Amino acid sequence: MFKKLCIFFRIDRSDLSYEEAISIYKRHNGIIIDVRNPEEYKSKHVKGAINIPLYEMDNIKNEIIDPDEVILLYCKTGKRSRMATAHPDAWNGLR
Repeated sequence: MFKKLCIFFRIDRSDLSYEEAISIYKRHNGIIIDVRNPEEYKSKHVKGAINIPLYEMDNIKNEIIDPDEVILLYCKTGKRSRMATAHPDAWNGLR
C-alpha cells in the first residue's frame, strides 16, 4: 500500500497545491510523476519529476521501487492525473 498517492493541480479542495506537493515531496523524499506527453514535459516540468505519459501508465511499476513511497502525480489541468490514478494496470499489485 502506498503511503499516499496524490494529485497536485487544484481541481477541487482535496487536490494539492504546487506548494503543498513540493513540501510533501521534500519531506517524504517522494516521487513526482508528470503524466503529460513527452513534448509537454520537455517544454517545462517540475524539477525532479519523471515523465510517464498517461498512455504509458502500465510502465509505472518499473519506476516504483518501494511501494511505500509517496507518489505525486501532475498534469496541466488535473484530468490526466485523475485518469492515471484509476488506470487499471498501473497500480495492480502496488496498492
